Amino acid sequence: MHVARFPKESRLRKRRDFVTVQQTGRKVSADCLLGLALKRPDAGRRLGVTVSSTVGNAVVRNRVKRRLRELFRTRQGALPEGIELVVIARQSAAEADFDRLAKAYDKLARELHKVRW
Repeated sequence: MHVARFPKESRLRKRRDFVTVQQTGRKVSADCLLGLALKRPDAGRRLGVTVSSTVGNAVVRNRVKRRLRELFRTRQGALPEGIELVVIARQSAAEADFDRLAKAYDKLARELHKVRW
């Protein structure tokens, strides 16, 4: 698999996948992002993004989602192998520029390396 792609197998797409990670995963926090992660040794790195309507209107929510997907696409090597990650954007993510989101994402990745699975 090419590193700079975001294929379907790298995405959390089904509701049951999101619910499993949210119910049994570990929680890590960074600035304007909250991460819920689940270790799956048989899987590669997978990402799901949740941005609720409290963050902003559809334009703002989609911008935040696009930026988070781009961060995952370009920095997925920073995450531990075999991780399913659900990133939940907080309200402050609406005003965050790309650099602030990048710093928060990098902090999430560092915190995930510290988690005892």
